[in-house]
Amino acid sequence: MTSNTYQLPLTFDKILILVQQLTKEEQIKLKQEIDKRINAQEDDFFTVFDRIGKNAQQRGLTEEVIQKLLADES
Repeated sequence: MTSNTYQLPLTFDKILILVQQLTKEEQIKLKQEIDKRINAQEDDFFTVFDRIGKNAQQRGLTEEVIQKLLADES
């Protein structure tokens, strides 16, 4: 099975909206992962988020899913 990686047009605001939709436990895990990477100074901030994005894509996050999550349902 071949895996493709696509660049999704995520702005900081879109990322923030998506993070706010995570459960509290998921937000804590995300923060811990970011803190671990930043404190280890292995990767810069953008590399960490690039890795998070690739993992999300591998788990099925697509542009269509992002649009549904960001849709204004008011």
